[in-house]
Amino acid sequence: MNKQEAAEFLGVSVRALERYVQQGRISVKYEKGKTRPTANFDPAELEAFKAELNQPTIKPSVEARQIATNQQLQTANITYQSGEITRFDEVDEISEFGEIGAIEKLSSIIELLLGKGDNQPIVPIADKLLLTLPESQALTGLSKEVLRGAITSGELKAKVIGKSWRIKRTDLEAYIDQLF
Repeated sequence: MNKQEAAEFLGVSVRALERYVQQGRISVKYEKGKTRPTANFDPAELEAFKAELNQPTIKPSVEARQIATNQQLQTANITYQSGEITRFDEVDEISEFGEIGAIEKLSSIIELLLGKGDNQPIVPIADKLLLTLPESQALTGLSKEVLRGAITSGELKAKVIGKSWRIKRTDLEAYIDQLF
């Protein structure tokens, strides 16, 4: 049986048949033709493969999860302090859905470590003494263009520190008071 006939017999495209051959699910024998080798398939093998293709695949609608026991699962709480090696405190705790609690805890640990990578404390904008331009924009509600225009005209005192503008909170408050 040639390639076209085999594809029609299986009810698939020629390309799908070629993929099955590449995957090793069907064997093919090449015989010398007039101009090039031709692919020949064994009808008995194709019959068995057709039966395999027509088998219904049953997949569960809900993936089964293994429920962990106290001995199998010990989740960890993390405490992080600057300059200190990360420490895990063991706690016997089991989530209602098995291992999902452990995954959530691990993701929170990763987020904590990624957030603390620069070792800078997180300070709310309202408590900062020096503000960047986006922080000043968020605090005042004014656009960057208005703030930059005030800096270039000298109405708002600011200084470039590093690669960005820094504005003293008191100077920003004085500028806002001057507007109204």
